[in-house]
Amino acid sequence: MNLQETVLSAQTSEPEWVREGASFVDVEELDGTPVKYTLSQVGGVDDFKLTVNAISQTHNERIGAGLGSHLNRVLGLSDDLESFYGKFTHEAEPLQSTFAHLRGLRLMRGTNLYESLICSILSQNNSALLWNRTARLLMRLYGPRVNFPDGTTSFLFPRPQAMAALKPRELRSKTSMGYRAKPVVQVSRLVAAGKLQLDNFLTRPYDEAMEALIDLPGVGPKVADCFLLYGAGRLETAPVDVWIHRVVRKLYFRGRRVSRLKTARFLRDRFGEWAGYAQLYLFDFARRGGIGKATKASK
Repeated sequence: MNLQETVLSAQTSEPEWVREGASFVDVEELDGTPVKYTLSQVGGVDDFKLTVNAISQTHNERIGAGLGSHLNRVLGLSDDLESFYGKFTHEAEPLQSTFAHLRGLRLMRGTNLYESLICSILSQNNSALLWNRTARLLMRLYGPRVNFPDGTTSFLFPRPQAMAALKPRELRSKTSMGYRAKPVVQVSRLVAAGKLQLDNFLTRPYDEAMEALIDLPGVGPKVADCFLLYGAGRLETAPVDVWIHRVVRKLYFRGRRVSRLKTARFLRDRFGEWAGYAQLYLFDFARRGGIGKATKASK
């Protein structure tokens, strides 16, 4: 586990945790109770422990167990990274060039499907910094306010009903989401009215899930894949943005022109159940300037 690389990977479908020194802070609603937790890593990548300090408004004994289960899912602690590394470690596989640099990088999942879908829409044609900023602003403007015993205040993600009651014009004027305001409101109204059951996407066959998602306002293939991977935890999914498109073309297509849809299909076919992890490692390696190194290693 490399907690810092994982949290700061810029690959999530929910707002990035807040960094405080060597620790990271997040607030999540567990069993209906808002919980604020501070997480830090002790030890190295291969011999690590995670320390957690948590507070809530109530003294609920079930929070400890619920928080453990939550962190296990969100941080992908059950993912067998050694199997992932071992399966693609042969020299002819360019992906293996990323393992030494990114060992312990895990794929984060969301826990609120509505939040994950809205944040995925916000990420369209947007940097991680900007969509995270917009999501945090939405939380402050329209989310439930939570006061903790330590004197701090946090805001949860807005409920679908709260967002459904807004007009796109208001969202555009109060946030930086621009044209994304209209689909955010439209999707929120579908969820609030019960016309869009997001739980179905946890198990729905990939092709069916993709077809249903791209029929939604503001959702294209990349946004749909982001939601399926980072929101629903579908590891066979591989979102393709400009970084992934670029690195896959260089490493696997010798720079030839290929569409983003073909790139996504290639990643799913080549890496199967590990496609999401392959995408994560290639993305992180590419944005850190590792494309040239990996290209040389693959020749």
